[in-house]
Amino acid sequence: MKKKIFTALLSLGLVFSMNVTVLADTIEELEQQKQQIIQQQNEAKAQRDAFLSSYNSVKETVENLETELQKMDSKIETLINEINENERDLQNTKEEIEKTQNEIIKKEADIKEKQEILDERMTALYKSGANGYISVILKSNGLGDLISRIEAVNKIADYDKKIINEMNEQKKELEEQKAALDLQKAKIEKLKEENIQKKVELDKSKSEQQAILAENQAKMKEFDEKVNYYYDLISKLEAQKKEKERQITNLKNRTISTVSSSSRGSGSSANYSSDALVQYALSFRGVPYKWGGTSPSGFDCSGFVQYVYAHFGIRLSRTTYTQVNEGTSVSKSDLRPGDLVFFGTKGSPHHVGIYIGDNSYVHAPQTGDVVKISPLTRKDFCEARRVR
Repeated sequence: MKKKIFTALLSLGLVFSMNVTVLADTIEELEQQKQQIIQQQNEAKAQRDAFLSSYNSVKETVENLETELQKMDSKIETLINEINENERDLQNTKEEIEKTQNEIIKKEADIKEKQEILDERMTALYKSGANGYISVILKSNGLGDLISRIEAVNKIADYDKKIINEMNEQKKELEEQKAALDLQKAKIEKLKEENIQKKVELDKSKSEQQAILAENQAKMKEFDEKVNYYYDLISKLEAQKKEKERQITNLKNRTISTVSSSSRGSGSSANYSSDALVQYALSFRGVPYKWGGTSPSGFDCSGFVQYVYAHFGIRLSRTTYTQVNEGTSVSKSDLRPGDLVFFGTKGSPHHVGIYIGDNSYVHAPQTGDVVKISPLTRKDFCEARRVR
């Protein structure tokens, strides 16, 4: 009996020992695989850094050009807003002119009517001459009647003067309104000239922008392709490393006894993670820049970050100037993937992107370019915001 018990315990011990050995070997293999991935990742980073180092001069030139192009886009946006405002002012002025013109027409009709009354009275006076008034006086019956007749004649004369004075006032008012109308016309002509001049400046800025872009397009293409290759490789290796870490954690949490499937689950996560936001933003690489664009058919810088955050239920305002005030400020040394990075000045930023980690960010640069990854080495970095 004792021998059977001993044999059973020995068998159980062997099984337990075997399971532990197999588990240990599996964890060790996963750790080795993880280290291999880390080594590959480090090699990829070293190759990327070596490439970036050799392209420092080109990169600095390109970044300076991008900054200037982004400033141009910002100026163009401001200019278009001013032109639209001028057009609204122009329309309002035209409406005021039309209103004033209608009032002038009405006053001319009033003057014409009063002129006709005066003409009739003057015609009657000319026909009767001075004898008309003398006859009225001579036909009076007594002193009282004479005084009454003289007062009546004076009232008629005063009324005639009143009509003349009213006509003169209306003529004066009409002249003032015409002068105001001329001033409004001059204002319209000035607004038109300003609009034409601003349109010329806008076209010139666009032409300069396109020329600069074309000059550096070849350099940008080679630079972007190689840098994006290394970033893609590093990102994929990072995902593989996290998967190995997850597998190792699951194995370490296992016990020899049977556990329920629910205990082996990884649990639910939050509605989104920084990694998810970054991966979603990276999925739009290659989408062309479009001024005022807010969709995958074309983005500008602020429209791009607004669209990405909206996918995760976070509403950002529309422009770079307002986005720089959202969320909380973070230092450059404390940046995390998903943070917003701004360029220019805090009071007047002209560009924004999404930090993706490893001192890099994804953004929609400027007209003629596409959504892409760039190293966070620009000298005009001014602010970072964390929006959650």
